[in-house]
Amino acid sequence: MNGLLRILLVVCALLVFVFIIRRIKKAEIHATDTIFWFLFAACFVLLAAIPQIAYFFSDLIGFVSPANFIFLFVIAVLFVREFISTIEIAQLREKLHTLTQEIALAEHKSDKED
Repeated sequence: MNGLLRILLVVCALLVFVFIIRRIKKAEIHATDTIFWFLFAACFVLLAAIPQIAYFFSDLIGFVSPANFIFLFVIAVLFVREFISTIEIAQLREKLHTLTQEIALAEHKSDKED
């Protein structure tokens, strides 16, 4: 893995750290999401600091270049995160639907009492 990729990984990790800290200050992100993004950025730093990890896994999987492994790793992690977010959104939609129905029933009941 060349030096440019290692520098790029560290810069990206630092940008993620700064972005997450700004969002925390504005109270726009939850703790569980914060932990995920900090760990994700830490993985970038770890891969940049110890490139043998990328070499080991790229050899194990059969990639020609460790950079290809890093791209696959990033895509896979973000794909899993997107799937988890989709599940959370579906659950929130169901809760919203239930709450809307409960409010409508409560309003209907109070209208009948008047």
